[in-house]
Amino acid sequence: MKKPEEISYKFKFNRKKLWALDLPVEEINISELSHNFSIPYLEMENTDDWNLSINQLLENLQREVTHAEKMENSDLKYPIDIYCFKDNWIILDGVHRLAKAKNLGYRKIKIRKVREEDIEKIKI
Repeated sequence: MKKPEEISYKFKFNRKKLWALDLPVEEINISELSHNFSIPYLEMENTDDWNLSINQLLENLQREVTHAEKMENSDLKYPIDIYCFKDNWIILDGVHRLAKAKNLGYRKIKIRKVREEDIEKIKI
């Protein structure tokens, strides 16, 4: 299925290469990422589509068991990786961590900002 327009950045990347990037870890207010809560980054149970947002996941934890478990097991000591696309920070890696932080009422979260010059290093 086609990616949602908000995250349709037109490149695929290798997660291991992303994790290996030597980027500074910062802390930002979760409110700066609030537009991400309504983007369908995930797939609802038994579907194959981009149709589940963080807000929907948090409202339906009983029904979205797989993602609820991933969220619960995610480790907030690791930063999420964000990338500026269409003037907004979007999540490249760490959707379940962001969901967990929001669910726990955190105000801040650790992030790494992936820059344009880093994209060539992680592209597939």
